[in-house]
Amino acid sequence: MPASATMTAPRTFWSEAALAAAVDAAFAEALAEELAAPASDRPAIGLPDTETLIRQAGIATGPCPRDPREPSGRGQLLKKASVFTLRAAWWLLKHTSLFAIAAPVEVIRLWRFATPSTPASHEPVPQPAPRTGRAVTPADFLQATSDHIKTRGWTQHLLKSQRGVCMLGAQRSLIRGGTCTRTTAAEANTHLLAVTGARSVPRWNDRLTRTEAQVHDALLAAAARARAAR
Repeated sequence: MPASATMTAPRTFWSEAALAAAVDAAFAEALAEELAAPASDRPAIGLPDTETLIRQAGIATGPCPRDPREPSGRGQLLKKASVFTLRAAWWLLKHTSLFAIAAPVEVIRLWRFATPSTPASHEPVPQPAPRTGRAVTPADFLQATSDHIKTRGWTQHLLKSQRGVCMLGAQRSLIRGGTCTRTTAAEANTHLLAVTGARSVPRWNDRLTRTEAQVHDALLAAAARARAAR
């Protein structure tokens, strides 16, 4: 192209940015003229009312229905009552079972301690203490109780069993055999309770963690205490 033609070309076409600016200006001018035209020249656009639009869209109007997953007030009350009933039934069943197991054991235990047992035919009857010219003291009785348990063996929760005798069972055997009187035995048990710190001899004997070695240690310690008290 001749140089003269290039020099006479509009400045709009010198660059792409200038050309784009010219197009935007022309478009904006045309849009302004369109908007400035009278409203009567524009086609009228008719829109239906709101009720017609809601009906055409199929939208249901009115009160919102209850959520089917939400229980009614009566249903909630029945649910709470059923939960309380189940908990009460479980508590009753639990404590009834414990009572049904513990009650017979306790009754048998009390009956064994309350009823004097008769010696079996194979059980050796304790022989009276040899006469030494003096009465049997509480210390002698406690020592004899320890010796009797060593001979027969030791047991718990029963006066006597195949395993042996408990502390109270051994004392009763010695009393029946004429070793001492009940008065002497009661005085001896006073020293025994003072040494063990227990409220009763059977309860101390029947403790789950009790051992036979502890039984003999307690009897000998109570015997030493009885000798020191005389």
